[in-house]
Amino acid sequence: MEKIIFFGGDRLRENGPLSLLAEHFTKKKIKIIIITDPIRLKKLSCDGLTFKNHLKKKKLKFYTFNKLNEKKIISLIEKDTYGFSINSTWKFSRNIINAFRGNFYNYHAAEIPLERGAGNISWKILQNNIKKGSINIHAIDQEFDTGGIVAKKKILFSKKKKVILPVDFLNIIAKNEIIFLKDFLNNKIKKRKFKKIKQKHTESFYWPRLNADKDGRINWSWDIKNIISFIRAFSKPYKGAFTFLGGSKIRIFNAEIDSMKRRFHPYQNGIVFRKDKNYIYISNQKGSIKIRISDILFAKKDTKFLGKKFV
Repeated sequence: MEKIIFFGGDRLRENGPLSLLAEHFTKKKIKIIIITDPIRLKKLSCDGLTFKNHLKKKKLKFYTFNKLNEKKIISLIEKDTYGFSINSTWKFSRNIINAFRGNFYNYHAAEIPLERGAGNISWKILQNNIKKGSINIHAIDQEFDTGGIVAKKKILFSKKKKVILPVDFLNIIAKNEIIFLKDFLNNKIKKRKFKKIKQKHTESFYWPRLNADKDGRINWSWDIKNIISFIRAFSKPYKGAFTFLGGSKIRIFNAEIDSMKRRFHPYQNGIVFRKDKNYIYISNQKGSIKIRISDILFAKKDTKFLGKKFV
C-alpha cells in the first residue's frame, strides 16, 4: 500500500498546503503520516486554530519531534513510501534520505537556485523583484534547497507596477500550488519517472529566515524607497515592521511615497511633520513618506504623532 510521509506544516494563518494534500490523499486511500515540530504545532494555521488543533479537527495522524528521531522515521518507511517536505526546518541525514530510495522531495515555493533559504517573499520585496517567480519541487539532499529540480511552475505576480504585499504573493501562490503538488504526487504514485535538472551552484543565492520581532526594525536614515520596501516586506500576514515613539513600540504594515517634492535635512529623518484624518507624513532627506493611520498598530488610541520622531 502506498504511503506518504509529510514533513513540516502549513503556512502561517493558512489552511495548507500540507494539510490540504494530506486530506486529499487520505480520501484516495493513501496512508498519510505527518511529522512536525512543537513550535509549528503552536502556530496559527487558519480559522483561529493552531496547526495542532487543525490536524486534530481533520483527524490527520501526526508525530512531533524537536530533533528528528532517525530510527523511528526509518521504521515508518516501506517499499512504496514517498517522503515530501513542506515548510520543514530540518536538515535530513543521509540515512533518512537513502531509506526513501530516491522518493524524497521538498516543495520550495520560490525560485531556485536564485531564492534558496527562507523568508523568500520578504526578500523578493526588499529587492523589488515582484513581477514573476516560480514554485519548485526538488530532490532532497543534505543541504537546504540544493537537490535536482523535478518539477517547476512559473508564476506571474504583477503585470503592472503596483503595491504588492506578502499576503498578495501568498494568495497567488496558493491559487497555483495545490494542483501542481497533487499532480506531482499522483504521478509519483503511478510510478512516473521525473528527470532531475541539476541546479547551478554558481547562480545560487541563499537567504536566512526572518523574524519580524528581531529583524523588522525600521532604519529611518535609509532613503524613502528602501524604507517603504522594508515596511512592506514585513507586512501581513507577518507581524509588521516596527519602530519606537516615546518608548512605545509601533508596528507599521504599509507606506507610500508622498507627492511632495520638498527635501529635508538628514537630522529630520523620521519626524512626523503633518497629520490629518487618515494619514501621517514623515520627513526624509529625499522627500516624505505617507502612512495611512489604519496601517499602524499602536498601544494607545490617543498616541500623539505630530512633531514626534520615530527611532
